[in-house]
Amino acid sequence: MLKTNYLFLLVFVFCNQIIPSSLFAQETDVLMLNSKPIDEERYKEVKGTPYIFDDWKTGKLITTDAKVIEGLTLNFNGKSGGFEIRKDSRFIELNAKWYIRVEVADDKTEAPIIFQKNFVPPLKDKFTRLIYKGKKISVVEDFVAKIETKVFNNVGKNEELKRFYSKRSYYLIKDQKPTYLKLKKKNVLALLNHSKELESFLKKEKMKLNSEKDLIKLLEYYEEKGFDE
Repeated sequence: MLKTNYLFLLVFVFCNQIIPSSLFAQETDVLMLNSKPIDEERYKEVKGTPYIFDDWKTGKLITTDAKVIEGLTLNFNGKSGGFEIRKDSRFIELNAKWYIRVEVADDKTEAPIIFQKNFVPPLKDKFTRLIYKGKKISVVEDFVAKIETKVFNNVGKNEELKRFYSKRSYYLIKDQKPTYLKLKKKNVLALLNHSKELESFLKKEKMKLNSEKDLIKLLEYYEEKGFDE
C-alpha cells in the first residue's frame, strides 16, 4: 500500500510540473518553427529605429487556436508590420498567421498594452494598438515605420543618408467600420453625435483633446451618457 501511494505521488508530480513546462517549451518551439530568423544587423546603415518600443518588452501571445504563450521578449516592427521576439541569441520574425493578439507589460501601469489583428479594411490583417474599447466604439493606433533616403554632396561625391521615420495614425471603429481620426477637438467631435454636449464637457473638464488620455475620458463620457445610441 505504501509503495502504491509513493507511485501515485510520483505520477502526480510528473503531471503537474514536468508536463506543463514541457508543453510550454513545445508551444514556444512550434512558434519559432513557424517564423523566420532575422539578422540583427540588417538596419545598421539606417539611422533611427523601426520599433514601437525603445526597449524590448516582456509579453505574451494569443494564438489563432486560443493558446497563450507567455514570457516572451518582443517588440513591434513598424516597417515589417509584425512582431519580433528575441530568444537566447536569436532574433525571430513571427508569422502573423499564427497569432491574433499580443499583450505587452507596461512599465507605467498595471494594465497591459494590447495589440490586436484587425479584420476590416483598411486595417485588414494589420496589428494595431488598442487605445480604447467601449460597448460600441473602439479606437486603435496604426504604427508604421518607413526608410527615407536623402542624397547629399560630400566633397564632390554623392552620398546617401538613410533614416527611419515613423507615423502613428488613429482610427475610430464603429459598426466594424474604421474611420481615420485626427487627434484634434474639431476632428473628433465631427465623428461623434451630440457635439454641443461634448463641447460643454470638454470646457468643464478643461480638456484640449490633443492626447490619448483626453480622448479616452471623452469617449467614456460619451458612452456613459448613451450618446452613441
